[in-house]
Amino acid sequence: MTASNLRAPRLRRRSFLGGLGLGLGALCLPSLMPRGARAEPPGPVKRLLMLMTEHGTVYQNWRMRPGNLPEDTDWEAPLGALAEAEFSEILRPLHGFRDRLLVLDGVGMATGHMTGINEHEEGHATCLTGTLAQPVDGGVALAGGPSIDQIVAGVVAEPGQIASLQVSHGSWAYSFDAGGKALPWIEDPWQLYSKLFPNGPVDPNEPPDDLKTIRNRQSSVVSLVREQYHALAPKMSGEDKLKVEQHRDLLHSLGQQLENLANIVCEAPAEPDGGPPWEDPQFYFHRAQVFTTLTTLALSCDMTRVAVLAFSGLRNEHVSAPPGDLHNDYAHQASSDPTAMQVMTNYHKIHAEDFKNILAALDAVPGDNGTLLDDTLVVWGNELCTGEHSMNQWPIVMAGATHHFKTGRYVRWAQKNIIKGTWGDEPQGPPHNRLLVSIARAMGADIDQVGEASVTLKGDTQLPCTGELDRLT
Repeated sequence: MTASNLRAPRLRRRSFLGGLGLGLGALCLPSLMPRGARAEPPGPVKRLLMLMTEHGTVYQNWRMRPGNLPEDTDWEAPLGALAEAEFSEILRPLHGFRDRLLVLDGVGMATGHMTGINEHEEGHATCLTGTLAQPVDGGVALAGGPSIDQIVAGVVAEPGQIASLQVSHGSWAYSFDAGGKALPWIEDPWQLYSKLFPNGPVDPNEPPDDLKTIRNRQSSVVSLVREQYHALAPKMSGEDKLKVEQHRDLLHSLGQQLENLANIVCEAPAEPDGGPPWEDPQFYFHRAQVFTTLTTLALSCDMTRVAVLAFSGLRNEHVSAPPGDLHNDYAHQASSDPTAMQVMTNYHKIHAEDFKNILAALDAVPGDNGTLLDDTLVVWGNELCTGEHSMNQWPIVMAGATHHFKTGRYVRWAQKNIIKGTWGDEPQGPPHNRLLVSIARAMGADIDQVGEASVTLKGDTQLPCTGELDRLT
């Protein structure tokens, strides 16, 4: 198609509807459709972005108890009215997004408490799969089935897209295929850039091709069709008139979206520079920024609809830690030793800043229902619940996806289920498998189980792990 094909002649009723692919079938005029054939228009594009970090959290400095709400009952509290100082120390960087957050406190990773192998391996294998970890002699445990990102990718990915992105600073796997095999990471900014833009940046002096010309004329075509709808509506009556008026108003919104989308650059940006060397403390932050920017670009340009970012690699100098090993000397002592507690609180505050930066990047891009953040479910999770390897009270923060979940809330579940584990019994809330089911169903997957169907409670009774998690909507 050439630019001359887009000149706008006078259009009859059927021809102007067809001009945008809005033929009578697409318009869905009720009186022109056979009885029983009416359907709702398709919903917004569904996207999932997960940020995974390590070492659980410092629960005492992550949790919030507005109004001193109790530990032993289920409750929820609105986040919108809370002042910044009322947010916990770790979650305080997210205060500016409080109306779009859903903080989940008390969900348990029961499947990570049952195999008796290294809890880090268990956590990585089960946190996004809900399966029991599969030990590997001389290697890192694998999963017993697919991770939630792969389940969702199987539903939302379109032909020609990248089914999912797995991007890491350097971590064990979180993403697993249907057979439980770990999927490889992209660990270098240039590698991610090359996957998204294999042909490199576009020459800015290159003349526009037909596709660019068409995109430049989209707004004027939408404006023409909207005017035709406006002229047609008074000539109709009843339900048909209402439907035409609704489509006229939708086209007005579409015209505004096209103006906003014109500001999105979906051509290859300049290649990322090498950044500072590993020894420089800014190495971590540079990579986090590049990964966030390129992943946001991939989602906004519909190159992919599913991504997992695994951020690790923080060092002592980042978190004001005295000499020592962050894992063994600080994470393992974070609930009992005051110095370790503050070190690991600083650690998780940096990851809260990472999460905030991801939300801000998505929120800066226009979307179908406001911004790209509104159209994307963003989940911040972990391979453990605490640095001491507990599997109860999994620290989960979700954001965006305002058409899926009721945000602006802090939701607490009491620890009423005593999970029977190899290392001892542990009180937990509802199993995290149900959260994974809720995520899958929100993304369009018609499933009722992710991972194990049940886990064993003290007394050898079974706790079901199927169905959606309550109180999310």
